[in-house]
Amino acid sequence: MPKPPKDIKPLLRYFVNLFKLHVTGANDPSDSVRVIPVLERSSGESIYEFKMRYRSAWKTRRMAIEPLGEKVESKSRCYKVVYDDTLVIKIPPRPITDFTTYLNHIRREHTIVRRIRKTIPCVFPEITAILKKVPAIRLPSYVMPEDAEKEYIDLLSKNPGLQEFLKIGDGFVFFMTLSRFRFFNQVIEAIHHPVDHTRNEIVKNGPQAIADYLVFESLYGGKNDRVYFELHDLTETYDRIVEEAIHKGDAKYAIPDFQRQEWLFSHIAGLRPEIDAKDLPEALLEEIEQITRKLTREKKTAIEEFRKLVYRVAKNKNFYSNRGRMRGLATNILELLYRLKKRRVAIRDLKPDNMYVAAFLDGADHILANPEAYELGLIDMETALCFKPDRYGKIHQPLLAGTPSYATPSHIFGNKVLRALYKDELPRIFFLQDMQATLVMIFKVVTGRSLFVNAARLMLEISHIKKKNVENFDGLLNVYKNTSRTFWKTAEAELSEKLQKYRHRLEEVEIELPAHLRRLLASEYRHEFKQMGYPGDKKKEKEYRQTVEALDDPVSCGFLVGFLFRRVFSAMYRPEWDQKIGSA
Repeated sequence: MPKPPKDIKPLLRYFVNLFKLHVTGANDPSDSVRVIPVLERSSGESIYEFKMRYRSAWKTRRMAIEPLGEKVESKSRCYKVVYDDTLVIKIPPRPITDFTTYLNHIRREHTIVRRIRKTIPCVFPEITAILKKVPAIRLPSYVMPEDAEKEYIDLLSKNPGLQEFLKIGDGFVFFMTLSRFRFFNQVIEAIHHPVDHTRNEIVKNGPQAIADYLVFESLYGGKNDRVYFELHDLTETYDRIVEEAIHKGDAKYAIPDFQRQEWLFSHIAGLRPEIDAKDLPEALLEEIEQITRKLTREKKTAIEEFRKLVYRVAKNKNFYSNRGRMRGLATNILELLYRLKKRRVAIRDLKPDNMYVAAFLDGADHILANPEAYELGLIDMETALCFKPDRYGKIHQPLLAGTPSYATPSHIFGNKVLRALYKDELPRIFFLQDMQATLVMIFKVVTGRSLFVNAARLMLEISHIKKKNVENFDGLLNVYKNTSRTFWKTAEAELSEKLQKYRHRLEEVEIELPAHLRRLLASEYRHEFKQMGYPGDKKKEKEYRQTVEALDDPVSCGFLVGFLFRRVFSAMYRPEWDQKIGSA
């Protein structure tokens, strides 16, 4: 077997064994399967082909594996696996070896799912997701689909040997079925992937632009004459030499102008041309290919400059053609936040890798511009909790984890520390953890970039500092105050810099907020206004009134990101922490 990336080896081994079961009906170690990498990458999707000889015939199939999201030390690692259908597989950071403990983990997530699934689409762990693919396990035909999960649990409880089908490596893992829905991060990447748009632009418009200076100038500006003339010279030289090659010897061949241009501009775009010339001899095609490679190498500098010109144009064109989609996605991110608050649930690890677009797009990406045509669904509820206090005034302690780019220091400190600092505001702190992720996602949808990079690095440092003080409660309080001060000052500076850097794009995407979302944002600001003791401060009252009134009109995503950040910042950061307390 070839050496795939280390972290997916156990996954590959699991599905190789499942493939053998499908082919032979038994998991015989003597049956060898060849694993052929079709596309193997250290990040992104890798594709493998399984091949084995059985009863004088070759059996083959393919599967794809892709790691999801940033690695978080205390949180499960998730992978997307395509094997018949799309699965999400979650591997805990520490192996779970007891079946009852494993089922309790699943039931905890189901508790959250039951609370929100009527208003928010969810994908959650079910042993049915994988066991229905195992030929060695079959439920009676009379079992209804809604009863399959319970039947499988009963079957595995009575036959512990079958539990091995739920294990990868040393412990149980969680399986979820995603159907044909697309991950939210894939949708964002498709919107912000100008390399492909650049290549398409070069092949589509390049020939006309290099043939006519007025076209070139209108597309790419009048300050790039040298690039135009160098590439114009390239195309003329190319046509002449290819013409000579075609008419060399006794045979006469004809290649349409459009096909010659497509071959050349595919090379200029960095693509392998799809040559469909059945009437041309192989030797001539190879000669034309060599001519094209030689000439494009000679003009390498001009071609690189041309690609950069086209990249800028394609990027802007792509942005304006996708503004409607960005608007729809940003609106539905806010809608998700609203629905979570209504159900008193905080996911605490909201991010595009843990979300999906609950609609079958399949080439119909235009519906993304209409937020009412689809919803954003959730995949991973491992860190989630209900923040409504129980009858004793307590809130369940959630898993202390969060993805650094989307998290705040409050994600990695226990309820006892947070309650000591925020008192009765603890439920709102949990809600605002999701608001922080919301503003980061809106920024990413519009710009394609990460909002917090320096602050994310600090999250890793805070985690290390916290571990040194874990036994001392007063020490933990001081660590939280001191590190939070640094984190929020860093985040504030980074936000200001990024809002300025991407201000044009953020201002170009405006959202007309539905009434219920306006009320959500206004109520958060009103709560903050009262808590901070601003009433009576004329300047603050004017600022408050103008800001709330602004929500009635279409607002830019720049305004939204800034507005949401101020609410999170004002609640989680305390000015008195500016004076360093204790030592961390």
